[in-house]
Amino acid sequence: MRKLPPLNALRAFEAASRHMSFARAAEELAVTPTAISHQIRLLEEITGQALFRRRPRPITLTDAGERLFPVLRDGLDRFAATLAGLRADADHSPLVVSTTTAFASRWLVPRLARLKSDLDLTLEIDASETPANLRSGTADFAIRYRRTAIADLECHEMARDRFVPVMSPALLDAGPPVAGPVDLATYPLIHFRWKRPDLDPPTWERFVTEARRFDPAAAEIDVTTGLRFSEEPHAIEAALAGQGVALVSDVLVQRELAQGSLVRPLDFSIDGLVFYVAYLADAPRRGAIESFLLWARDEVAEAADRTSLQDTATAACQ
Repeated sequence: MRKLPPLNALRAFEAASRHMSFARAAEELAVTPTAISHQIRLLEEITGQALFRRRPRPITLTDAGERLFPVLRDGLDRFAATLAGLRADADHSPLVVSTTTAFASRWLVPRLARLKSDLDLTLEIDASETPANLRSGTADFAIRYRRTAIADLECHEMARDRFVPVMSPALLDAGPPVAGPVDLATYPLIHFRWKRPDLDPPTWERFVTEARRFDPAAAEIDVTTGLRFSEEPHAIEAALAGQGVALVSDVLVQRELAQGSLVRPLDFSIDGLVFYVAYLADAPRRGAIESFLLWARDEVAEAADRTSLQDTATAACQ
């Protein structure tokens, strides 16, 4: 087993030898000159030899000190250089994010180039419906879709969504006007399977239940018919293709709504959950993660503003 003196004693000796001053060594290491003197005395006890000539002033190294100093200086220099290299590699390596396949494909992937341009940050996306164990080190952070924050992680809201009816503008233009929820009954409904164990999933059945409070005629919507998919992105693709009206997360279709490739035929919507950015409190790349969080919030806000303008323009045309 390797026997080494305390690191504080080695650092104190190296700094004092380099500066030839206990006071300047203390300033560099943010301790008192007395603490530097104590650490050097400890090192002298361990080596069994004096390392400095303290009289007359200024201090000078003894023969033993002259032997030890270059070895320690060069070793600490190599140590610092290696750590700096590792830090540089980490700063330029991809930041691994765990998220759902729907969020990855519909929101994150289309924005990767802008993320690289804005923050010089590269992501490696681990898309799965199974949340990653961040303590295992397989991901730097996660984007999780939940009702509440995670108690044992740093967990910050990135976006809060609502489930909205969307359809292609061509389908809306070709069909009957939509003045209220009941008018959606004239269009094919597009469903997707909600896989979370929630008691109140954002389905067409729930949409009709909530819409009936404001428009009893909404009960005429037949939610047993229409196209059905296992994944939300497939429902979105079907809506883009003009195959019907889908009830989907407004966050996942922000880009399409802003571009006008999808439109909201009416304002009524139902509550969704929250997209949280979650990471360990002592995450090594916490700074980069928090930069991503701020950037993502801005992206969500800007897309929402563009969508609002598009909705206004669509309403004016109708």
